[in-house]
Amino acid sequence: MEATKEKRAFTPGPWVAMGKAVYEATRYREILWVGDNTGSASDEEKSANARLIASAPELLEQCKLFEKCLTHLINSGDSGADLERDKLREVLAKVEGGEG
Repeated sequence: MEATKEKRAFTPGPWVAMGKAVYEATRYREILWVGDNTGSASDEEKSANARLIASAPELLEQCKLFEKCLTHLINSGDSGADLERDKLREVLAKVEGGEG
C-alpha cells in the first residue's frame, strides 16, 4: 500500500522578518522563531535566516509562475526547458507536501 502525505496548510503570507522571528504581516502574529540549538549561529545569521524564511510565500508564488512560463516554452517547441521544469516541479511537490 502506498503511503500518502497530507498536503501542508501554510500560514498565509505575506510574512515579515523582525530580528530572529518571522511574523504574519497582517496580524504580526509570530509564526516562527529562528533559533539554534547548538548555539553556533550568530545573531546576524539567525536574522538572515528569518529574512529568507519570511520571503518563502513570495518565492513560492514566483516558482509557480516560472513553472507556467517553462510549460509555455515547452509547448512552443523549446525542448531545452523540460528538464528544468521537471526539477522545478519536484521542488514544488516537496513544498506542497507531495513526493519530490
